[in-house]
Amino acid sequence: MRRSLSLAVSIGALLIALTVFGLYFIERPTVLRVAVAKGGESQKLLAALNQEFTRDHTDMRLRVIPVADMRAAAKAIEDGGVDLAVIRSDATPPPNAATALILEHQILVVVAPRGSGVASVADLNGKRVVSVAVEAGDEGAGALLDAVEQQFALPAQTLPRKTVEPAELSDRLAKGEIDAVVALGRFDSPHMLQVVRALAREGVPSFLAIGDAAAMAKKDRGLEATALLRGAFGGGPSLPPENVDTIGVTLRLVASNDLANTVVGELVRQTLAHRAAVAAKARVANAIETPETDKDEALPTHPGAAAFIDDEEESFLDRYSDAIYLGAMAVSLMASLGATLLSRTTVRGYEQFDHLLEQALGILKTAREAQDMDALRQLELQIDEILTNTLASGQIPKLDGHQLAGLTLAVEQARLAIKDRRRAVADAAARS
Repeated sequence: MRRSLSLAVSIGALLIALTVFGLYFIERPTVLRVAVAKGGESQKLLAALNQEFTRDHTDMRLRVIPVADMRAAAKAIEDGGVDLAVIRSDATPPPNAATALILEHQILVVVAPRGSGVASVADLNGKRVVSVAVEAGDEGAGALLDAVEQQFALPAQTLPRKTVEPAELSDRLAKGEIDAVVALGRFDSPHMLQVVRALAREGVPSFLAIGDAAAMAKKDRGLEATALLRGAFGGGPSLPPENVDTIGVTLRLVASNDLANTVVGELVRQTLAHRAAVAAKARVANAIETPETDKDEALPTHPGAAAFIDDEEESFLDRYSDAIYLGAMAVSLMASLGATLLSRTTVRGYEQFDHLLEQALGILKTAREAQDMDALRQLELQIDEILTNTLASGQIPKLDGHQLAGLTLAVEQARLAIKDRRRAVADAAARS
């Protein structure tokens, strides 16, 4: 009986342990590693987003991993070192990742200071052009500038890839060393505003249009045709004084294709839910939006994000039906195994009871034929062993009334037989 109870307790403890482990596995937060260019607004955005996730005790966490620039971020996710990365749409996308969210739209601003004699992008050939880094970790407009040079038949490097900091701009403008400036970033970025205001100190500068932006976007679907709206950089006078067509890119949070669709969908859900709260710490959060989910998108959307955006996420039962079915089978199998083991233990217990009863009856018969005191003493020890070593150790199951009465009667009769035979042997010894 005791062995059966121990077995039942062990099986119960195992089931409880499996349940606790399963709950821990389900409830623990999912930690996603995200590579981002260090020092920029995107790093601040992701850090603020993770703070909100932690504050609200969501099941999502971000481990921000700063890297040198966006190229390094793309390489990190391609190599499998991270789960997410922040990259720009004009860069070569990692083959093993897809878009989860659009973090912001960036536009190319081409501005010539007043009196430079530059009236269009085509006039930049041979001019002193400077590229300004609007955000830390920006490695320059790269492929976007290549596309502009090709579209307007400008010699390579007319638009410099190496950038300068906004703080250097004022001195170089004052020295007359600059004919035009190119900058890529959000139009409402503080650094972009700093660049434009530096150019406007000597009068309203010329904002150069990229009139062929739509055609360029058709050729390279990582680009997008857009416009710099009148007064985007302030008024009195308006900067720019009129709408200006230009080209732009998107800054994207891409997710590894190895991530489960449910994880990416939950990331998108939680990010959008916390967007307003994050914007209080990082204003750029207001620019977060969901990507297009068309199948022919040049920059594909992750299936998990697409399922959330299109409201096609699987239900709990759809998602875990196989696991529930297999779990139920496993529990049923374990219960059957436990019942079988318990049954076998019970059968062995009854077999032990039968053996004890036979042993007691055998002692009864042997006692009546014993010829000396030593033999009777050994039989009495066997009776004691039945009671102390077997019954007390719980090797047989709990007996019902009839079984207990039968075994008790056999033991008592054996004791009486030993007692009677001891008296008879003693009398015979006295007569002799």
